[in-house]
Amino acid sequence: MPLVTAPADPGLRSVAHVAVEARVGSVSGLFDYAVPDDLTGVIEVGHRVRVPFGKRTVTGFVYALDTAPAVLELKPIEALVDAEPVVPPVLIELAGFVAAHYVVPLDEVIRAIVPPRVRAVVRRTVKRRRQSRILRQATGVPTASDIQLEPAQQAAKERIAVALGRQEGQVFLMHGVTASGKTEVYLALLAEVLAAGGQGLVLVPEIALTPQTVGRFGARFPGRLAVLHSSLTEAERAAEWWRIRRGEADIVVGPRAAVFAPLPRLRLIVIDEEESSAFKQERIPRYHAPTVARWLAHRTQSVLILGSATPSVVAYAAALSGRAHLLELPHRAQGRPLPPVTVVDMRKEIATRHFSPLSQELQAAMAGSLERREQSILFLNRRGLATFVLCRDCGQVRECAHCSVALVYHAALGRLQCHYCGSSEPMPRRCPACGSRFIKSFGVGTERIEQEVRSLFPSSRVVRLDRDVMKTPDAADLVFDQMLSGDADVLVGTQMVAKGLDLPRVTTVGVVNADTSLHFPDYRSSERTFSLLTQVAGRAGRGTRASGVFIQTYTPDHPAIRHAQHHDYRGFYREELEVRRSYGFPPFGELIVATYGHRDEARAEGEARSAVEQLSATIGLLNLGDIEVLGPSPAFVYRLKDEFRFEVTLKGTDLQRLGERLPRGRGWSLDVDPM
Repeated sequence: MPLVTAPADPGLRSVAHVAVEARVGSVSGLFDYAVPDDLTGVIEVGHRVRVPFGKRTVTGFVYALDTAPAVLELKPIEALVDAEPVVPPVLIELAGFVAAHYVVPLDEVIRAIVPPRVRAVVRRTVKRRRQSRILRQATGVPTASDIQLEPAQQAAKERIAVALGRQEGQVFLMHGVTASGKTEVYLALLAEVLAAGGQGLVLVPEIALTPQTVGRFGARFPGRLAVLHSSLTEAERAAEWWRIRRGEADIVVGPRAAVFAPLPRLRLIVIDEEESSAFKQERIPRYHAPTVARWLAHRTQSVLILGSATPSVVAYAAALSGRAHLLELPHRAQGRPLPPVTVVDMRKEIATRHFSPLSQELQAAMAGSLERREQSILFLNRRGLATFVLCRDCGQVRECAHCSVALVYHAALGRLQCHYCGSSEPMPRRCPACGSRFIKSFGVGTERIEQEVRSLFPSSRVVRLDRDVMKTPDAADLVFDQMLSGDADVLVGTQMVAKGLDLPRVTTVGVVNADTSLHFPDYRSSERTFSLLTQVAGRAGRGTRASGVFIQTYTPDHPAIRHAQHHDYRGFYREELEVRRSYGFPPFGELIVATYGHRDEARAEGEARSAVEQLSATIGLLNLGDIEVLGPSPAFVYRLKDEFRFEVTLKGTDLQRLGERLPRGRGWSLDVDPM
């Protein structure tokens, strides 16, 4: 580890660059402090220190050690907080990469890396008041260790094992259809890594999937698993973090933030469902876990596996160009066929005056599954009973008082709720605008579908999984238990039910409205729709019984729906790639979205317009003609928490060339590689 020693030149002094815990909003987040004589030869990168900051004393982390002219007046470090560095050097380097790539102060990155309780206490022992269910699953009930791989799985495993043996930081994209046995390959490789004294990291996109993954990996490697998960208490997260830091756990499982786990002997990183937008952090720092993992794999000479049935267009293009190794698992394990997919044109349903949100074909299939004591999954990426409330006299839609979005009616709450800021209000009996009594809720959410299923099939046992029912850390796990045990017949849910679930009794899967994500103002809307449809279709046919998938849509000829019907990833990829090429979207270019928000609408627009002018001038001055500035334009959610928001979009190659010239400061937020 880098140590600071006394400079040989008496005209120089030892200096530490410290990321302070002060939320000062500085560009870098770093401040320089003199290293006192008693800490010379002791202090290391990653040490936590106490430093003077204004009129107070704060803690910070040593990012780098350097020398500076002795005449430079610097405040000295007051004390070390811990005898040893808290953050290992590789994570300090990683923090520097994230700060530079995503244009965010370093202290914000370190705050994301180190759990709050670890930052707040000196000692390493943390008492737990209770143990979350997910930690009990991590201990596991041991199962047979032999994993019998099929030929395609074995071939993939052997190719990756060669890279592991060479300790080369290589990237593999494992493209395997749903239920092709990707997890078995991960488990077999982890067994080899652990046998050689290494460690592994496994990332899953949805926190709802973590318990199932933990249970499976915990059974295979009992007592060797650590979990980093938002459902843990702060004390539990701190205790798990210290277990990992001390090298007491060999495998870490968790969602995106687990990419910062302090594993000292990392050799294998697995990112399952790599295309998921859940791997992109929406709050500062807005990092993308697979991008961070690529840097980490290169730095630690670890192997990175990106696994998916529907890889992102960017990842697949990288594999075809040779920047990653492409591995294919084209068939389901044990020779099971992919389920047939029926596309239901909902325009024809309306023409026949069938107005239920569940088509006649889907209802018939569900009835058959119930009669045979099989299960169904209904997917709709909309929460609530109704997605908007409309006055049929004046036409006004009830919007949030703080955001420019329609309020959603939730019957369980008996209230209208904003899904952006969380504010709510009672369902009005009269229109607040005109006083009319003809005010009604429209649109369909998961709560409405649950009611419809109970009405159509009164004897069915229906469970729902969306954010509204995730009131406790174990809520998702309990719902899955009901499905696995056969205590539930129908599962209604949002994208939490679309990926990763292995439920052999499910024989009918229905996508209630495939158009929900298709028409968003987002260049990835087609990719996201294709992925969700393919993944949710993959929940069917995992057992031995005949299954069927029904995709309900008003645009049956859209490429995303057409290719999803035939499980045709390559066909979708080729068509989508040409669209991206024509517009210069990734992988043919990079994007940065700068958003300015202010309570004064005119000021918000003026600041954004000024930024466009400055950026355009800079691009011309530096001769960066391949970079395009778009905007300013109102953000998709124009008003959020009482602030009006305007976006400025940069599109081109190597956007980091703009560096410090990107708009920064109060009111601005930057999203590098937006998803």
